[in-house]
Amino acid sequence: MTNILRAAGLGCLLLSAILCRAQQGTYRIHGTVEGLDSRMMYLMIQDPDAPGGYRRDSIPVQDGRFHHAGSIKAFTYVTLSPNVERVVKRVGRGYYPVKSSLFQLFLFPGADVTLQGRITDMVDAYPAGDPANHDLASLTRSINDLVNRSVNISVRIGNKEVTDSNAIARLKDSAAGLDARVTQLKKAFLEAHPGSPAAAWLLSDMMIRMQVQPDDAVTAFRRLDAALAPNPYYIEVSGRVAGIEKTRPGKPAPDIVSRNTPDSSLFSLAALRGKFVVLDFWGTWCGPCIAGMPRMKEILDKHRGRMEIVGIAQESDGGGRWRKFLRDKPEYGWHHVLNVKSDDIIVKYSVAGYPTKIILDTEGRILSRYVGEDDGFYTELERRLN
Repeated sequence: MTNILRAAGLGCLLLSAILCRAQQGTYRIHGTVEGLDSRMMYLMIQDPDAPGGYRRDSIPVQDGRFHHAGSIKAFTYVTLSPNVERVVKRVGRGYYPVKSSLFQLFLFPGADVTLQGRITDMVDAYPAGDPANHDLASLTRSINDLVNRSVNISVRIGNKEVTDSNAIARLKDSAAGLDARVTQLKKAFLEAHPGSPAAAWLLSDMMIRMQVQPDDAVTAFRRLDAALAPNPYYIEVSGRVAGIEKTRPGKPAPDIVSRNTPDSSLFSLAALRGKFVVLDFWGTWCGPCIAGMPRMKEILDKHRGRMEIVGIAQESDGGGRWRKFLRDKPEYGWHHVLNVKSDDIIVKYSVAGYPTKIILDTEGRILSRYVGEDDGFYTELERRLN
């Protein structure tokens, strides 16, 4: 009887600790991972209050063991770099950022997450402690080896370890097959786990990475359990799905009204009615976006009075690089708006790839959308204007 009471008392203490952490918005991460021979790991947490929208927390490691506690406001997917060189996919002076080189987990107020596994040339370690992290572990465990093998092929080719053109072609075909298998497993996960927060996050991630066609994304979203509605990733996907539906060809373009302009003056998309309009979704970090600007300027100069360009920038630093770029490049002085989370134009228009260029007719209706630096965009724009 004493043992039963003692066990019951321990259970109450554990429950109290979890409830206390939840009320305080705190979480715990701990574990022992084989092959984790670094002294410090780095946790990246999306935080709208932090510079650039992310904060980085340091986690000391001793003999593969670690323990960390912190605070968080909402359910959030986070990555944890093991800081182990052999998982880094280096090519020349750069590297391929790949999730199989990171711990992946969900944090939320009250979370108590254990990470277990090993480090090889990838992070073969997964989270446990709650249903959402259990589901995420199931997903990442099924795809990490495939992802790792694919990126290792890219590393071999990038570092010129293979130079024969036929061998390179075979390797690229092999990598494409691995990537296709990963996408299949992700889609199967979505179908098998419609009530999991991990599915809401995965669908959001796949939409951002353009790993799912718009109509398939709409179908997958409709399969998600409505009980997930408060989840931030469900909310984001909901906005993107609404953007897909509202920005099909022939639909009136969602209005854009913003003071997030270079001089803080009010911009209104509706004020441009009567002219053809190009909505150019770009960023200073996007080489192809910038590469297309001279050609857009040529068309704008040729058709002044008949068309307008609205640049909508997605930046991670609060707009500092964006403002400097526009100061240094006055020749691209068309309308510019900085996207902000409080009025997310990117989600409103369901933009994933960059650049994305959308052509509007003189009545503000959507004519077409082009993703990437596509010659077809310039051909159609000239056809519409002539």
